[in-house]
Parts: sequence; structure tokens; C-alpha cells
Amino acid sequence: NGGTGGHTVGRLVGILTNRDVRFASDPSQKVYELMTRENLITVKENVDQDEAKRLLHKHRIEKLVVVDRKGNCVGLITVKDIEKSQLNPHATKDAQGRLRAAAATSVGDDGFERAERLIDAGVDLLVIDTAHGHSQR
Repeated sequence: NGGTGGHTVGRLVGILTNRDVRFASDPSQKVYELMTRENLITVKENVDQDEAKRLLHKHRIEKLVVVDRKGNCVGLITVKDIEKSQLNPHATKDAQGRLRAAAATSVGDDGFERAERLIDAGVDLLVIDTAHGHSQR
């Protein structure tokens, strides 16, 4: 369905926000009929926070779509993202600006399986808990 049914196609075709849906009167309307498809305000991946904030204010919008050099959608910056960043300036983030995540697992087959899933999911720090006095492993 052209990538407008919640399926990722990479290429940006529009944005559907709560504001678009809030005033829709026909529940059978398709996403592509409701979404904003023209005059989209986008930013490149390397945009800094001050520029993003300036664009959000200038265009009176709450969301900026982040695109790569080919115009593929790679992310979204919201007013709330910027507010949280300003409230927590010392939050530990990775090179892409995402909060770092840590997780714990145990030893043994189930622990190793969990560790593999966590690593595949992109966990930044993995703690192996071996301090169970009752453990036989």
C-alpha cells in the first residue's frame, strides 16, 4: 500500500501526527489521505539541537523528520526530545544521541541466550550476575 500503512519503505512520503488524526471525521479515511505530504520540514542527520529548535519554532511544528542524503526517513526529533535533553544535559548518550542502555543477565544457557538477545538489541553495557549464593552453576 505504498508504505503508508505503517510499513517502512525508507523514502519519506509524509507524516501523520495526532493533530492530523484528531480532526478526522471519517474513520474509513486512509492514512495517505490524512497525512501531511507536502511542504514537509525535514533536517539532515547531523543537525544540531539549536538549529532543530529554531526550525520547530519558526514553522510552529512539534516534530521534525530526520532524513539521510537520499531523502530516506531515519528518525524524528520532537519538542519533547529537546526539552528532555535540556532537563538532563548530563544523560549518557551514544554517538547517535540515544540514551545508553544497560542490562543484567545470569550465567548458564538461559543467561547466555538472554545476553545474545540483549546484544542483538543494541544494549550498551551487559552485566553478568554471578553472585547468587544458592546457585549451582
